[in-house]
Amino acid sequence: MTAHDSRRRAPRLRALGATFALALFGAAHADGGHHSVWVVQGGHNTLTLVGSVHALPAASHELPEEAWRAYEQAKAVVMEVDLGNPEVGNVLEVTQTLGTLPEGQTLEGVLGPELYASFAAHAQRLGLEPGILARLRPWLVAVMLQQAQLTSLGLDASAGVDEQIAQRAAVDHKPIIGLETMAEQLGLFAHLSMDEQRQYLQGALEDEDHFAAEFDALVAAWRAGDARALEQMMGAEFKDSPALFRTLTTERNQRWMRTLTGLLGEDRDYLVVVGALHLVGRDGLVELLRRRGYAVVQH
Repeated sequence: MTAHDSRRRAPRLRALGATFALALFGAAHADGGHHSVWVVQGGHNTLTLVGSVHALPAASHELPEEAWRAYEQAKAVVMEVDLGNPEVGNVLEVTQTLGTLPEGQTLEGVLGPELYASFAAHAQRLGLEPGILARLRPWLVAVMLQQAQLTSLGLDASAGVDEQIAQRAAVDHKPIIGLETMAEQLGLFAHLSMDEQRQYLQGALEDEDHFAAEFDALVAAWRAGDARALEQMMGAEFKDSPALFRTLTTERNQRWMRTLTGLLGEDRDYLVVVGALHLVGRDGLVELLRRRGYAVVQH
């Protein structure tokens, strides 16, 4: 494997279900008519796991009826981050703290001339001025470029699964439980080594020509509830980045399990909304719960 190949496989943050968005293309329900919805039976209650898409086209953002039925039955909603928490309103401050280079360093300096030139050209195509990003860490630059690219595809974060449910919960005064804070979530990327951050940015830049098509395939699988296809896509993304896979998915899933198993010991129902790729695979929440002896059924 060449260094170029390694950079090419650098996973895209939100495509992996952390905090980035997925596009929505097609609404076919293959794989036996399933959705990305799983029901977990506790001793005296039920947890419904809904695979999240963090941004959708405003004109095509309907959620499966199963998700809304589970919402109605749930006494509280569990999300990666409590979007109603005042801390989320301080996201710019948190991002500035975690995403700014140390004094005396610049983006051009840490990237080197070749990678910086590629970044600058990409940013300009998306309508971003490279100079205003000069003091940011590479991981945050990659995030901003990907967000701009998703916006160019007509995606709207306010129409995403998380936001739709959070907005409804606010109206209904239904509690939201966050599995992690915004600072913890952003900190996953802020604590990557500089070499890993450069690889992540390089991968985002080299993926430009395939961006929309890859989202097409990924979200078609999500809409169909095709867990096997989602698992295969995740495996391909992380094939050459096992350490990053552990950081972004495996370790987070294991931390979240402590909360979920605690909730399964209660007597009220919960709706759990997390990135769809956190639910699939041998290290996904569905399999982890099954290995703990819980009955988990896809709907």
